Amino acid sequence: MGKIEAKFLNPFFSSAYDVITEMSGETVTKGKLRLHNKAESNSRGFAVIIGVTGDLEGRVIVDMSKETAIKFAEIMNFEEIGEFNDLVKSSMGEIGNMISGGAISKLQNGGGNFNITPPTLFEGENMIVSTPQALPIIVVPLSVSFGEIDVNLALTHKK
Repeated sequence: MGKIEAKFLNPFFSSAYDVITEMSGETVTKGKLRLHNKAESNSRGFAVIIGVTGDLEGRVIVDMSKETAIKFAEIMNFEEIGEFNDLVKSSMGEIGNMISGGAISKLQNGGGNFNITPPTLFEGENMIVSTPQALPIIVVPLSVSFGEIDVNLALTHKK
């Protein structure tokens, strides 16, 4: 385990930027990349988790507050939702799929075997996300007018 090459990380970050820009219609501001060397990180309150399999192993987390998820879902669906419900969860699950699927497509174009699992959704106050394999966790915060969205990666390349 340990370090992972940027060529495996960059497709996820660029895909997240592109998907959030396209689906929100807003300018996305990238924050400073953070590296977590511990196995746990705090969630903002709602997390879409997608597993990565094949030549890469690990997971992608798209993490945001419930309020941010509601506002994003309202923009995506062109309607006022006003509460955290199944439409919000489904919309954010789709955002996670689009981000991960876009990244996997970019990686596949470079050769290799990469795949993703269906999204798993978690919600809760003071939620801690653990990464049992103790992989380094790399987080890029993305900002839009309606909130903050963290793209949280813990990946390793199988050689």
